[in-house]
Amino acid sequence: MVSDITSSSARIWTRSELSNSVSICLIDGEGNSFRHCSIYTPVERDHTGYVQITNLPPDTRYTYSVGGELSDDWWFKTRPASDQVCRIAFGSCANEKAGSSEVWNRIDEDNATAVVLLGDTPYIDTTDLSVQRKRYREFASVPAFSSLVSHVPLYATWDDHDFGRNDTDGNLKGKENSRKAFGEYRPNPSIGERGEGIYTSFTQGPVEVFLLDTRWFAGTEFEDEKPTLLGAQQWEWLSRSLKASTSPYKILACGMIFNNAVRPLKRDYWGAYPHEYDRLLHLINETNTTGIILVSGDIHWSRVIQHDTEDKIGYDLHEFITSPIHEKLIPLANAPHPGIVYTGGLLNS
Repeated sequence: MVSDITSSSARIWTRSELSNSVSICLIDGEGNSFRHCSIYTPVERDHTGYVQITNLPPDTRYTYSVGGELSDDWWFKTRPASDQVCRIAFGSCANEKAGSSEVWNRIDEDNATAVVLLGDTPYIDTTDLSVQRKRYREFASVPAFSSLVSHVPLYATWDDHDFGRNDTDGNLKGKENSRKAFGEYRPNPSIGERGEGIYTSFTQGPVEVFLLDTRWFAGTEFEDEKPTLLGAQQWEWLSRSLKASTSPYKILACGMIFNNAVRPLKRDYWGAYPHEYDRLLHLINETNTTGIILVSGDIHWSRVIQHDTEDKIGYDLHEFITSPIHEKLIPLANAPHPGIVYTGGLLNS
């Protein structure tokens, strides 16, 4: 996999069958090998590892070899010095079947500059470390997916099924195993802070994407007897990061939907934490952050929702719900909401 590609660096991830030192070699447009790196893949990381290659020129295409092997899919291009255009694909809820592969192929055909997975990618439903790792390996072994992420940078957060159990929160036993496996198989720019959570951010073109973790801290802290969703540590990071951001567009992305229109009996969504949603609006207003766009997944139905927030932050937020990547639609997720701009579930015939 490739990840965290900037105008001067790129991250390359790999997995081997045994603890090993895997050679990575960059090859320029003239066919010359000019950078040789090694990735150590210890058993403690399930034989996974990555290398961050730095001091590369901008807007330059490279191929790379892994362990002396080459593939037409193994290439990347550094971002331009004046980075003004991007084409980021967001999605959630995927499996190893043909329907998801069609989507991976379509993303590749559409020349995406990044792929962002918003959770349930893969479905795991346990915190058993051996099963967690096995499911990530199976998901990564799908040819269409492995081809895509070998040249389109991958970024990710999780939702309930890859965190460990349907509809769960941060009180789930064994969540440390889920975090360990995620860190082994998702080479994000960073993974939370101080050993907790997996939140991170990255910038591409005029966009900064903030990948929120709505599982690790959920229900583990209370303020005025109300349960947290993001947790104090993540709220502090988000406040600090929004204040520091210079991108004209800021995407807040997570698995959970931000609105309160859900199917009956569903309990994992921002609307179940109304005080946290209000806190988000307060933060946006307090930091005078413009250009916020919401992106979410989970519900197996695609929608665009306009949030009536102009009186609170000066403009209406728009939420893009991108789910699912597989074929399992849930029509009950097409719940009424006054701000519906688009709602639909599409299947290829």
